[in-house]
Amino acid sequence: MLETFSQRLEWICRKIWILLQVFLLLLLELIPTFILQKSTSPVAQWIAGLSSIGIMVFMCWLAERKGLAIWDRKFLTWKGLGLVALTLLFTSLSTVLGHTIMDLQGIEDTANQIGIDKLLRMIPFWLAFVRIACQAAISEEIIVRGYLFKKLFEKHKILGIVVSGLIFAFLHGPTDLGSWIIYASPGFILAYLYYKTDYLIYPIAVHFINNAWAVVAFYYFQ
Repeated sequence: MLETFSQRLEWICRKIWILLQVFLLLLLELIPTFILQKSTSPVAQWIAGLSSIGIMVFMCWLAERKGLAIWDRKFLTWKGLGLVALTLLFTSLSTVLGHTIMDLQGIEDTANQIGIDKLLRMIPFWLAFVRIACQAAISEEIIVRGYLFKKLFEKHKILGIVVSGLIFAFLHGPTDLGSWIIYASPGFILAYLYYKTDYLIYPIAVHFINNAWAVVAFYYFQ
């Protein structure tokens, strides 16, 4: 009985440690944004950009060190790229559904997107691409899919998909039903994609393409 209690206590401590790491990594991920909120001067932009690159490198190193495999040699095959394309289709459909509901509610855009657009108006394309397309995709997938889904819910995958998807949505500040659908649905889908492949490159690729297209569209198609 004492041994069982000790094992349970060890399990609880391990899960708390994972949650603490998630919290600290989320703070780290936001450093470039904190810098740009204080100043968007050329110096601040370069500091934010270099911080983003450093964070990406650190996150990838940490993921591999923690046993969260990123690269799959089958990624660049028709099957691998097909998985990415199919996932993009489903995430796009969920986004359309969310925006349709928001239109019915008379809401123009999500609070998160309004905040991002405000930031994009003050920084150059290269920095937006590095921070939002690259760093956000890599960091968020490693934190949410790698740490929250795989490590925290290692033996409860269905629950992990649901909880990590909801947390992913919460991190994007949804304020209504439509925005919850816009952010939670991709959260569920990307968690399932990671569950099926066991490589972070797949959800990272989908996340990157989605964010990169949004950045390119903002600067060149408005």
